[in-house]
Amino acid sequence: MASGEGRVLWLTRRGLVLLMQRLNGVLKQSHPAGEGEAAHDMVMALEHIGARSQIAAQREQEQASADSGEDKGIKPPTEWTHFLLTEALVEVQDETIVLALSGQSLPNEPDLRQDPVPIGGLALTRPHAHEILRLMGANAEQADWNIEQSIGWLKSPKRAEDDGETLA
Repeated sequence: MASGEGRVLWLTRRGLVLLMQRLNGVLKQSHPAGEGEAAHDMVMALEHIGARSQIAAQREQEQASADSGEDKGIKPPTEWTHFLLTEALVEVQDETIVLALSGQSLPNEPDLRQDPVPIGGLALTRPHAHEILRLMGANAEQADWNIEQSIGWLKSPKRAEDDGETLA
């Protein structure tokens, strides 16, 4: 967080799937090629490839800056607060995709009803929103959650081929 505090977000499988679907919906609806309609999966797959390239180039620049000894003044958090995600708002504001997260502080008392509290927010560029989606899918796969990938364009060509699907 900008305050220096660390926050850990816990997601359920269902919550992860719903968050991925919302983010996908906003990306598709806000795509310039959609002209007011949801963009086609092929358009999204091509944008995803471009976004991955942009993120990789950005990482290389950041690594070069770190290797040259540039200090950005960012200190790692010393204190971490854990939250269970219960609500997420995903919307487009100008050229930014805003992700606002609310939930319950952990640990809490069993059967204690708590009102959601703000956890944090992210202002994402389209490439960063693609990267967030990719990371959520990859981590769910690594955790062996066996969630049905409802975002067909997000599948790698190899995985789509293995599943007998095409991106078209």
